Amino acid sequence: MIAEKLLLHVLVVLIPILVVSLLLNDRKEKQLKVFLTVLLGISASICMFFSFEEQGMHWDLRYVLIMLAFFYAGPKAGWSICGLLLILRTVIGGDQLFVGYAVILSTSIVYYFLAKKFNRLDMKWERVMYAIKLSFYVAIIELALLTIYLELIGDLHKQYGHFIFYILVFTAAIVIAVGFATLLLEQLLEKKRIEAEMEKAAKLNAISELAASIAHEVRNPLTVVKGFLQLMQKDETGKKKEYFNIALCEMNRAEEIISDYLNFAKPQFKHVQVVEVNQIINEIFSFLSPYSLKENVALSIHSLPKQTFIHIDKNQLKQVLINIIKNAIEATPEKGEVTVEVQENETVVSVVITDNGKGMTPDQLAKIGTLFYSTKEKGTGLGTVVSFRIIQEMGGTLRYESNLDVGTKVTIMLPIAESHTARLEAASAAMK
Repeated sequence: MIAEKLLLHVLVVLIPILVVSLLLNDRKEKQLKVFLTVLLGISASICMFFSFEEQGMHWDLRYVLIMLAFFYAGPKAGWSICGLLLILRTVIGGDQLFVGYAVILSTSIVYYFLAKKFNRLDMKWERVMYAIKLSFYVAIIELALLTIYLELIGDLHKQYGHFIFYILVFTAAIVIAVGFATLLLEQLLEKKRIEAEMEKAAKLNAISELAASIAHEVRNPLTVVKGFLQLMQKDETGKKKEYFNIALCEMNRAEEIISDYLNFAKPQFKHVQVVEVNQIINEIFSFLSPYSLKENVALSIHSLPKQTFIHIDKNQLKQVLINIIKNAIEATPEKGEVTVEVQENETVVSVVITDNGKGMTPDQLAKIGTLFYSTKEKGTGLGTVVSFRIIQEMGGTLRYESNLDVGTKVTIMLPIAESHTARLEAASAAMK
């Protein structure tokens, strides 16, 4: 009987997700979170009012809804569902009212703190398995509180066996509900991310074609003007020569911007080869150390303990890393710190650049990687856009995380080359 009723509650938990999936494409993220919170609240009310009583306890899947609210709709949504459940539990009443309060509050507190770790996980199955593992927490708390309660009323030895059976069935229902719910939500979020990336890629391709054509058209007259300025500079002295120097400097800057546009339009991978990651990081550290000393910022690296190879254009990757690390140094106040850490799993190597600088607001973070946006007063934003483009063309990903007045974390992930072939190619490249 208890199993049938709990399976019905599993369906009640899944209904909000199925409804959200129908409206996913038509709503913005903030609207979806509000909508999901409302639906989770309705499901929580249904679970509470149609819970069933066995052995003096009310059994339902309210705790799954608390988890989903904290993990997918945010802390405000989680505490809203928690408050609603406390009110509903008060209305329902019963002998074990305070046990219900304790379980709801303790579960909410734990999910509130664990939601941050959950949201830092990148892989879909990692998030699903993490949520399933946490679902056992409810059963542990329920068992502990019931043991204390039964001991206090002197009924522990008589009813403990029955409660163990109910809690096992209850735990199985929670695991099923959490597994299906998180898997459905992850599938929906993945679908939305893919659609957003496809839309962004289409826009970037259109803009890149336009940028390439404009850059080529502008570069030709610039080259002519620069040539005449250089000829005229030779015959001038004094103040006029200084003016020519300024004009040529600005002309060079314009050429650099045009080169960035061309690189954004179509990154040129002229020397694709297998390279060792630690070697690149050490070269960049040597290159940027004087700059970090000049800015009075500590620059440190944490390399991998073993050799790891990637198949890329070394110069292009160095351009990306120098651009990002230089930005991190510039964003960090004096006596601050910038760290570069290399991490590895089975198929991907990650370069993580972290600073304790001024950070960014959520609005600024959302605009990173878009054309003509820069956090610098004199910046064009092209360097970051080009970095995104280069890493994308290399088959990798570039991700920014930032908190205002805390700092920024940039993660570059690139596929690892096949180890045996990589070593041979790297050795061959080193001998050339």
